[in-house]
Amino acid sequence: MPTLKFLPRFFLPVAIMLALCFVTGCLGEHSMPKHCERSAIVLGTAARLSAEGDEAEAAVAECLEVLSALSSEFDAGSPKSSVAKLNAAAGTGEWIPLSPRVWHVLVLSRVCSEATDGAWDATIGPLSALWRKALAAGIPPSAAEVAEALEHIGWKKLELRNEDKSARLTDPCMTLDLGGVLKGCALDECRKIYAKHHATGLINLGESSIAAVGGKKDGKPFRIALRHPREAAPARLGVLGLKNAVLSTSGDYEHFFISDGARYHHILDTRTGFPAKNGVSSVSVRIGAEEPDAGLISDMLSTAFFVMGTEKSLALLPSLPVRAEAVFADETDVVAGENFLRE
Repeated sequence: MPTLKFLPRFFLPVAIMLALCFVTGCLGEHSMPKHCERSAIVLGTAARLSAEGDEAEAAVAECLEVLSALSSEFDAGSPKSSVAKLNAAAGTGEWIPLSPRVWHVLVLSRVCSEATDGAWDATIGPLSALWRKALAAGIPPSAAEVAEALEHIGWKKLELRNEDKSARLTDPCMTLDLGGVLKGCALDECRKIYAKHHATGLINLGESSIAAVGGKKDGKPFRIALRHPREAAPARLGVLGLKNAVLSTSGDYEHFFISDGARYHHILDTRTGFPAKNGVSSVSVRIGAEEPDAGLISDMLSTAFFVMGTEKSLALLPSLPVRAEAVFADETDVVAGENFLRE
């Protein structure tokens, strides 16, 4: 089992690809595309991919294929996926061989769970399933239901066997939920594809997961506006520069309901079983492109930091073996990481 490195190259409800809708073509001189931009509904979000270079069209097309494949590979509802097989075999003692990407995600997930004292936990499935129903109904679950779900969660109950890249869940009621890292994994896969095709550009998987491969045509960073957690557009927390880097954001404003004056959202604290409540409304984490797992790590850290809160997260940042930057906001404004926005 690896120690805290965040550098291994092996490396969630999972959203199924809904549709592909090309809205912009690929243009270039002498039939060699120099610029390509396409939009798609994939991984449960509106994705936008733009690329520059002689192989821009090939890069974008291959990325769309990979995004579709990832939906199937991580789909806990598909009997063919190793995630579904692992969930189905929970508590049986059977070791389930994993696909290379799922194995890599779980190895890195375990490292992140250890580093954040469980604030990130891929075994949150029973709890997230309970709260998905609550979010759909707009009614919080009972304390007894939450307590029952918590009994079947724990990252240490997920066992990994390196020799054959297999895993098992020791509790029969456990399930994985890798929804919190699927977009991050997708960003890393797309970044590899852009590099292979010598393309630069922006990979945007909704507002929460963005990768800049290189910068703008003039060499300057892309300017990314951070959404204000409470005010409607065009209000924003600030604008940051993104060049050769990945940005992941976790916020309490996408999936939530209000009950008896309290906000219940989808970012859950496995210590309490309820949505994290520590004054944080959004967290954004930026990691440089030199880290091959920048998408995955930033996705996990943004969730973990939201659960941990500002003070504990800032204390952890310097000890991480990757250079990560973070900005934290409450309901009204940025509360930490202001320098992150001055670009």
